[in-house]
Amino acid sequence: MEEFIKWFLENWNANIFTLFTVLLSGIISLIISAAYYRKGNRNNLKMSVIHPIISILNDSYSRNNYKKMEKISKEYSVRYFKRKELKKLNTLLETYKEISAYNDIQINADSLFSYFEYKLKKEGIDPKPFPIEYEGEVVATQYPPDLFYLSEDLEDALKRYDPDYEVDECEERVISIYESYCKKYYTSKKITYFDDYALKQVLKQSEERKKWDKKFDSVNRAKEEFIKLKIAK
Repeated sequence: MEEFIKWFLENWNANIFTLFTVLLSGIISLIISAAYYRKGNRNNLKMSVIHPIISILNDSYSRNNYKKMEKISKEYSVRYFKRKELKKLNTLLETYKEISAYNDIQINADSLFSYFEYKLKKEGIDPKPFPIEYEGEVVATQYPPDLFYLSEDLEDALKRYDPDYEVDECEERVISIYESYCKKYYTSKKITYFDDYALKQVLKQSEERKKWDKKFDSVNRAKEEFIKLKIAK
């Protein structure tokens, strides 16, 4: 041991240089290995997650496509996303989930239901005249029994008559439904419908439609930001 130490000290410069060279070589090898490892993981991420999701985004919005995206998002390689990239994926999934429940006929029916309420209120009629009591006190009011079937009847009318191409027929059927429910639950008084707003205006400008338009704007932004990720190119 003493002889080794003596030899090492006598050849200090050469030995230090050799030691430094070996250490540097080892560090460079580790860096190169880590770089290749990272590149391989990122390539796997692109193939197993990024590209499949973009392929789905090129298709129409649907519940089935959301389920596919959700399944892909649970792939093992998702852990190789950068923090900002993962945040954009999660935003995309959240906004897509909301829009995947979209049903155009149902939204239009909800809009027509709201318009019916609006017309009743203009005539001084309370759409929710039935009290809800708790411990002898009125805590809220509710719609008349079975009024919720109004939405189903409106959906049936919209399925039968397309409001974009059969406006008059659709409007006539909707008015007939309004009059039937109004007479049954509220009043026999004649109420004029669609004199202030046309049927198409009601469908396009309702609060329900505006709410869904905002949801579509959100998912479209999330979609664009995800596709623009550097790793997605």
